[in-house]
Amino acid sequence: MKMKALLLRGAWCALLGALAACNGIGSNSSSTTSSSGSSGGSSSSSSSSSGSSSSSSSGSGGTGGGLSIKAQGNRLIDAQGATVQLRGVNVSGLESGIIFTGGTNFWQSSGFSSRPDFTKIAAWKVNAVRLPLNEDSWLGLTVTGIPGNIIALDGPAYRAEVEATVAAANAAGLYVILDLHWTAPSTFAANAQNTFLDADNSLKFWTSVATTFMSNPATMFEVFNEPVVCPTGQGAQCSAPAGIIANQVLANGGPENYYWGLSTGTFGGSLTRVAYTYNIVGYQQAIDTIRATGATNVIICGGNDYDDDLTWWPQYPVTDPLNQLAAAVHQYPGNPYNAATGQTAMNAMMAPITTSHPILITELGDEVGTSGSPFASPVLAWADAQGYSVFAWTWNPWGGPNTLIQNTVNYTPTVGWGQTYYSWTFNHQ
Repeated sequence: MKMKALLLRGAWCALLGALAACNGIGSNSSSTTSSSGSSGGSSSSSSSSSGSSSSSSSGSGGTGGGLSIKAQGNRLIDAQGATVQLRGVNVSGLESGIIFTGGTNFWQSSGFSSRPDFTKIAAWKVNAVRLPLNEDSWLGLTVTGIPGNIIALDGPAYRAEVEATVAAANAAGLYVILDLHWTAPSTFAANAQNTFLDADNSLKFWTSVATTFMSNPATMFEVFNEPVVCPTGQGAQCSAPAGIIANQVLANGGPENYYWGLSTGTFGGSLTRVAYTYNIVGYQQAIDTIRATGATNVIICGGNDYDDDLTWWPQYPVTDPLNQLAAAVHQYPGNPYNAATGQTAMNAMMAPITTSHPILITELGDEVGTSGSPFASPVLAWADAQGYSVFAWTWNPWGGPNTLIQNTVNYTPTVGWGQTYYSWTFNHQ
């Protein structure tokens, strides 16, 4: 069973040293001509925005700094029509930053003192970055934690910081995935990973985000981080009533019986479930909502069991009138479907999808300090052979498993995973 959700990677790793081990446990595309995307534009490393800029409905999410990406069959292509293999990193922080305290210290849980310097990322010859987001923070809700603590979130300030962060990444030559990482129904605090999109807030989030970034062709929308749709009796974070067809719910939505949050209402608490009946919405509703804004950006849909299982896709296929859908999987040691020890099963699962959709490994991790990264190295080779894009978890100086950099002084790669990924990106042909 994957344990990533239980470890609450982002906020807990930065704020609680004991949980720094943020490991995720949670077909042939045409040959690729990789786009480096690491042109030398400067990015801002200044402190977070004060929040005085436009609201989320302004459509002011930038123009991508000349970058553009779209899906064409099972490939991603740039503005010139050249095939792009994204070689990216995750930068955690915005999913957790203000959900615990309110205020405007958006990067407080990231390990950075302020907005990261994206030119340091581009110096690894990385061409993309994935930014986890929080729906409550974006919407500016006043939320309540499990013990009754109330936090008023500054939506305009958070939205302005996300826009400024995307602009800084684009200026450094990086494509951006905006990933809805933490959700919660009603006005519960989204301070942990819940099972999927909720009908109360998630579509409002995507309407606003899509409206903001529809004019930026260098951004892509990852609908949800890691679904865990399953009947309660199966354990883990399973929260649905008995008898559901999980793959159908992923596509079209269904009922949930529990909300998940932290026992303390802030960092340091234990992951706790609360009986609460609500509806989740599926990938099709989210796609329709994004397209209703007029946004044409690539939309990325992941799989069940913490983005491990994509069998829902051919069983209950979703549609996009613009044919701009891509599929996401996560790869960590312990995943049932993985390309390190189970490549045959992995290829069989991907085969009906990769014929017409690009594949992105939006999180890949391995153990820091393990020479040669024995899990990630064969996955990277497999991704290259298939032409799949890869985003490493994570560009945060937390220490412990899956950390790419040792510090923010010289950005030295960590022994093991950092060195492996740096070699892959920097020396890539």
